[in-house]
Amino acid sequence: MWAPTVWDIQHIIKQPRKLLTIKEDAAIAKATKKMRDHKVGCLVVLNADDKFTGVLTERDILSKVSTKSVSRNNVLVSEIMTTNPIFCTMDDTIEKIEQLMAEHKIRHLPIVENGTPVGMISSRDVIAYRLHTNNEMKAAAEQLALLSTELKSLNLREVIALAINEIPHSFQADRAVLCFPHRISPDLVIHRSGCPISRRDLLEPPKIRQLTKNRRPVCADIYEQCKKAASKPPRLTIPLNLYDQSDDAGDHNINRQGFLCMCCFKPSAVSSQKLLLYKASLLQEILSVNLSNAKLYYDYQRARQDSEIDPLTGVGTRRVLDKVLTVELARAIRYKHPFSVAIVDLDNFKEINDTAGHAAGDSTLQQLAEIMIRNIRLTDTIITRYGGDEFVVLMPETTVDCAKALLERLRHQVKNISIPNIAAVTISCGLAEWNPADGFADDTETIMQRADEALYKAKRSGRNRIVTAQPAPVEK
Repeated sequence: MWAPTVWDIQHIIKQPRKLLTIKEDAAIAKATKKMRDHKVGCLVVLNADDKFTGVLTERDILSKVSTKSVSRNNVLVSEIMTTNPIFCTMDDTIEKIEQLMAEHKIRHLPIVENGTPVGMISSRDVIAYRLHTNNEMKAAAEQLALLSTELKSLNLREVIALAINEIPHSFQADRAVLCFPHRISPDLVIHRSGCPISRRDLLEPPKIRQLTKNRRPVCADIYEQCKKAASKPPRLTIPLNLYDQSDDAGDHNINRQGFLCMCCFKPSAVSSQKLLLYKASLLQEILSVNLSNAKLYYDYQRARQDSEIDPLTGVGTRRVLDKVLTVELARAIRYKHPFSVAIVDLDNFKEINDTAGHAAGDSTLQQLAEIMIRNIRLTDTIITRYGGDEFVVLMPETTVDCAKALLERLRHQVKNISIPNIAAVTISCGLAEWNPADGFADDTETIMQRADEALYKAKRSGRNRIVTAQPAPVEK
């Protein structure tokens, strides 16, 4: 797990490169004046070669000089300085620095690189860093709380757009990619914002296993492919769990693993990788849950749509007919407007299947559906598949005479259907009208029954014709 180092808090340390030093052969009086003038309690001691050799603190001066009756001009720094002092490097972690200060009861720690002092870190710097980090984390939590509200959308595409646009913006990243290695829906495989990496590289199995191995956000270097695409480190990768419906007949969910990857951060964003990881850890569960919810809702909507559209012909299913016929009857009663219902049946459909094959039969049904859609263009007209070779046409605010004229045009158009080894394709239609003048005798069941009886008469009369049902009898 990444831990912040001195490098990561340079923006917190006050003037880290302006180091106050004193030569080891200088008099204590000079060192005291330098401390007083700069209001510091510690100086870094250098030897003749400007190499780090020790530190001189106020404590050293008070304990070793002030208690003796010796002039400060006669005492050299080398005589009372702390030799073999505790120091740190730029790569040491803040936690280690805190431990060193507490263990040795010191407030200042020289920063030394290759024997040369490059800075000084104090307990005040560490406290400032902690306060700064806590404030940043609080602000990050508040920012992600607002973002999580937007992520609660059940629209899958909206959640994806937020993931690759708004989330990178909140992290101050210019590039992002949301990737799930398994095709779980047409709308969720790879989505990018500025990321130019190829699909093959993103979906490479070993890389996916590496990214999601520990299931924790990772802030690390970028890949070679990313470097070639001019991406800038670091790379922040957030593993995601998307709970999807099982592929089998069971009712349990399965866990799909993917990730959100961001890079090309603004300098202010990468000054604290700890903050990046903190925000990422807060986001991880929020994004996983909301993607899962949106995906489940997407699947529900798609299943519902599939149940209302006949997969062979593209028209509505009987479920659609039952729903819209009930609604249309209620509307007709309220506004006292007529409507018509027709059952359209392919003549000799069994013969087509037996002679030309079932593929030819399917083609005939598809061509008939296309002709109905193309020729019956009344407002709000609903065309549904009622059975194997039967279709129902619901024509709102249409009298039986207008409906019959439409069906006659359809009957003539059907003759253009061409099936090998079949002389001609024809249809028979049973037509029924609901009319307020009939005294509201019909319900949805009797309307369909009258249309079905009319179709039966058309079949018995020789097929290839339209028969209109008699009005419903009015109960006295």
